[in-house]
Amino acid sequence: MGLVEQFVSRAEAVAAKVTRVATRAEADAAVAAARAAAEAEGLSSNVACAICGIASTGTCVVATDDEETRLATMLPEVSMIVLDAASIVPDLPDMAAILRERQSAGRATYTSFITGPSRTADIERVSAIGVHGPLALNIIVIES
Repeated sequence: MGLVEQFVSRAEAVAAKVTRVATRAEADAAVAAARAAAEAEGLSSNVACAICGIASTGTCVVATDDEETRLATMLPEVSMIVLDAASIVPDLPDMAAILRERQSAGRATYTSFITGPSRTADIERVSAIGVHGPLALNIIVIES
């Protein structure tokens, strides 16, 4: 199984919706469609670009230098992440070099590891989705 297939399988296993497209233009169209669907349901949405994906967990890594973008991935009810398939790495240790490079730039950076919609559970182990973050996660993978 290739990295993209593994990533998609793991992301879908944690309730993320994954759309695979061939070009950036198709990704823009997929984002517009997802945003329109969220709006039709009265839900807020956002879009962020991932610096990489982790195939073994279906995780998107979003890194930004401004707090507004970081908050935009956590506050809306529907979160959309655009991910370039070429930036998918096999597992967490493989992305260490990417993080080191960002840190060496000397700027403040906010790095979020996003795996599926927000989940939490109460003391009785009753699971709830969307309490501390997005109700839904849409990942658009560009395979060009």
